[in-house]
Amino acid sequence: MDTSQSAPNLKAAIRKLVILPIGSCEQHGPYLPVDTDLRIAQLLAEKLAQLFLDEEMLLLPALPFSCSWEHKGLGTIALNTATLSAILHDVAYSLGSWNTPIFLVLLNWHGGNGILSSLAAEVTAREGIPTTVIQAISQAGSTWDDNAINDVHAGAIETSIIQAYWPDLVPYPLPKNAHYVPDVTPASTQSALTLGIHAITPKGIWGDPEQSNPEQGKRLISVLAGNIHDQIAKLLELVNTSQL
Repeated sequence: MDTSQSAPNLKAAIRKLVILPIGSCEQHGPYLPVDTDLRIAQLLAEKLAQLFLDEEMLLLPALPFSCSWEHKGLGTIALNTATLSAILHDVAYSLGSWNTPIFLVLLNWHGGNGILSSLAAEVTAREGIPTTVIQAISQAGSTWDDNAINDVHAGAIETSIIQAYWPDLVPYPLPKNAHYVPDVTPASTQSALTLGIHAITPKGIWGDPEQSNPEQGKRLISVLAGNIHDQIAKLLELVNTSQL
């Protein structure tokens, strides 16, 4: 199901799964488009839609902006956390007015959106709409390989996916010196990023984009979609059992 349907057709007897992809508009180094996160979030959501029955789910238009202040500067449009919170509460409130059972899933592909976990719990409690978040980008690293700990932003993973699905947007292969992996030890990645990415990497890259592999990028999306489908199906089962 998609939002091209008329309003009466959105009424459902069973609980409807509503997926909201969340991306960002931010710098992705010299090789990737500023809407990289948005493209990948939307792509994953569309793959997921193919794995659920039409009557089971609704795919909302993707949210193009989110909390990207660590990338402040050329190419980046960021929302305050309060703004993102207001948007999600408004979406949930609107869904609640449909008078049909709903499970809202925030499908995120932006590492700076850690606030979504707290907001999902808040929306569930205050709007009465069961809501969860799937941090797809976090799951991508462990699915990719053991070295993905250094693939934080605009590295091999995101470059591979863009080359696989939008090959005209980025050259292949990239220069051998495209990579940049800053040494922030013993600080954590997120602790360093709060200083702003330009304080830790001159290229806006944290990873090895020249190690990209478009075929591996396609496989990653397929595996992630399957894994996320299984996660959502289990969560939906829990929601239905608890009668939230």
